[in-house]
Amino acid sequence: MTLMKNRNNLQLVFFFAVFTVIVTAIVIFSWEKLLMHPFYDWLAKLYPGEEAARYHIEQRIEHFFISTTVDVIVVTLLLRIVSRQQRRLVEAHERLARNEKITTLGRVAAQVAHEVRNPLSGLLLYSLHLKSKVAGDLTADKLELIDKIIETINNLTSTTEQILNYARPVRLARQPVDLNKVTAKVIQLLESQTSSNGIDITFDPGDRSVSGMLDEASVSSALLNLVLNAVQAMPNGGRLMITTGCDKGILWLTVSDTGSGISEERLKHIFEPFNTTKSRGLGLGMPYAQKIIELHGGKISVESQLGKGTLVRIELPRGVERKSARRREEGTRASIRPQQDFGS
Repeated sequence: MTLMKNRNNLQLVFFFAVFTVIVTAIVIFSWEKLLMHPFYDWLAKLYPGEEAARYHIEQRIEHFFISTTVDVIVVTLLLRIVSRQQRRLVEAHERLARNEKITTLGRVAAQVAHEVRNPLSGLLLYSLHLKSKVAGDLTADKLELIDKIIETINNLTSTTEQILNYARPVRLARQPVDLNKVTAKVIQLLESQTSSNGIDITFDPGDRSVSGMLDEASVSSALLNLVLNAVQAMPNGGRLMITTGCDKGILWLTVSDTGSGISEERLKHIFEPFNTTKSRGLGLGMPYAQKIIELHGGKISVESQLGKGTLVRIELPRGVERKSARRREEGTRASIRPQQDFGS
């Protein structure tokens, strides 16, 4: 990340250096061809016979034109660099505030889930024991009530596990991974659901190799959530398109659907945990995907229009040389469980 910023700054300096030379040449040409002779004629009329005075004034005017041009361009360059750095500082501050909010929310939710999980385990054991004791004494409809109790407890247990998995620190185990193979596995995993919903899937893996040093389990889980979101956005059928590629050391993948789309207001909060409009699900799919992508040193973006569909794009660095990604991994202890579906 730092290397990319330095490269951008060098490109900006080079651009302004070339721009300075071009503008200076234009100013000099305009002075020589358009302004100099009328100005000299005016000086000759103003100071007749005073060659030394006229020459002194002419030299000062030429230096003024050139130096002013260069000064304006240099000041513009400095203001542009300062503006860019200030904008980055504001973005970093907003990102830090958002991450602190998400971390606090996740920590509280995880604590609550942890306190609830043990009683739920006890309730499940008691319910199973009760069913085994009264199975011969109760009618089928009464046994069905016990089964519904057990099913509800299992659903609550699954919800607590999802919260704990989201809040749990992640340590990436990087290895050479083919993003196309990961994508194909995810598509195969959701094949029955896409078929039942009447969804047509198009996967374009591109012509170039899309491999990099990634944590396969976490990337697969993140991609699973992105594709599942797209599938759930098209309950009456539609088209799901997945495209992968590699450009200048960056792996990229897009997931687009022809679903109902997302409003502009909700799009602003799409990466906030527990932010969902669905009747089922916790709203952890997108935050989890963002967490994994950023741990890899990448980025994720979402574009959507109501009634037209949504496009999600992720970018991942191909190698492991990025210091920012390594710093984000420091301090983590537990590894992620494969194929986590947060149902957001």
